[in-house]
Amino acid sequence: MKKRILFTAAALVCAANLTAQCLGVGSSTSSMSPEEMAAAAKAGVKYVEIGISGRGTVAEIREKALHAKRMADEAGLKVWSCHLPFSRKLDISVLNDSARMANLEFLTEMIAICGEVGPEKLVLHPSSEPIADGEREQRIRNSIASIGILRREAARIGAQLCIEDLPRTCLGRNSAELLRIIAPYPEVKICFDTNHLLSEDLLHFVEACGDRIATVHVSDYDMVDERHWLPGKGKIDWPALYGALMKAGYKGVFMYELKRGEGSFGEMVAIYEKLASDAAKLE
Repeated sequence: MKKRILFTAAALVCAANLTAQCLGVGSSTSSMSPEEMAAAAKAGVKYVEIGISGRGTVAEIREKALHAKRMADEAGLKVWSCHLPFSRKLDISVLNDSARMANLEFLTEMIAICGEVGPEKLVLHPSSEPIADGEREQRIRNSIASIGILRREAARIGAQLCIEDLPRTCLGRNSAELLRIIAPYPEVKICFDTNHLLSEDLLHFVEACGDRIATVHVSDYDMVDERHWLPGKGKIDWPALYGALMKAGYKGVFMYELKRGEGSFGEMVAIYEKLASDAAKLE
């Protein structure tokens, strides 16, 4: 009887963990139309990530963001995250301190706009590129200092700041560097982009980062450069990666970030459901 109780308790814990880790499917809105959002919801997509445009006046950017929020609401989609704008110029690690502070002032305004949209997560790039080896250390320090400022703005709107891993010479190109960048701030988490690791095994990244991963950008690639393909088109071992995320305690949305026209919403949902179902069978 005691063994049966213990077994039942263990099974309930596993089931609870699995449920917590499978909030559902999300999609980056990019330039989705109202019809596309409705189609996404009909296919079973439940969440969206709204990209905040860095182009135009603050008022224009705000209106675009609120328009995307209204479309999501009308389609019955929940805003899980907002992606803060980025460019070579809009870089929180730039060496020129006056330029960096101007970027932080602009991003503070963007975070305030996000506060009207109501995301749970804010995705931020730790740098742009290219970054020369000789300036990398100072750029890392600048990024850390900038995140220290922006985390407070994220907290002000009730969102969690998540720093994204990036490819090539960008900062955060592996788990060790990204964990160093967020180390001073326990409340700052990671956005794990499955398409961006070019020098580290994805499973190692997930194991190293563990529960610091608070949101994801899902897409496949050839491991040569970022491609943002539909899972199954590239070289990622998706069952293994999904299992690693579950083991790490990931509790967020399975948020796709695919290039325009890559896969249908139905395919996105079907891929996720099969991964979740197959993983549940292994419990």
